[in-house]
Amino acid sequence: MFTTDIEDGQRKSALIPLTEPPPEMVADWNQIGLFTTGVALGAVLGATIALLVAPASGRDTRGRVARKFGHGSAGESVWDELADELAQAERELRKAGEESAPA
Repeated sequence: MFTTDIEDGQRKSALIPLTEPPPEMVADWNQIGLFTTGVALGAVLGATIALLVAPASGRDTRGRVARKFGHGSAGESVWDELADELAQAERELRKAGEESAPA
C-alpha cells in the first residue's frame, strides 16, 4: 500500500508519523481559577464604577430603560420621547434653581 524504500531493502509504511505526537493537554486548574477570579473581580469593579459615575439617578435610568425597551417604545414616536426628556430636564432645572435661590 503506502510504502517508502529504506536501505537494505526494508520497507516501512509512509503512514507512520515522522515526529512524535504532541503531548497530551492537561488542564491547569490554578490558571483556570486565576482567570475566573479575574473575570469576577472585573465584573464587580465595572459595576461599581458604573454606579458611581452614572449621570442620572436609579429611578430616572430605570424609567429610560423601560421606555426604550419596554412598553413605551411600541406606541410612542421619537418626538414623543424627546418631548418627555425635555420636560424632565426642565423639571430638574427648575428644582435646581429653587434649591439654589436665596430664601
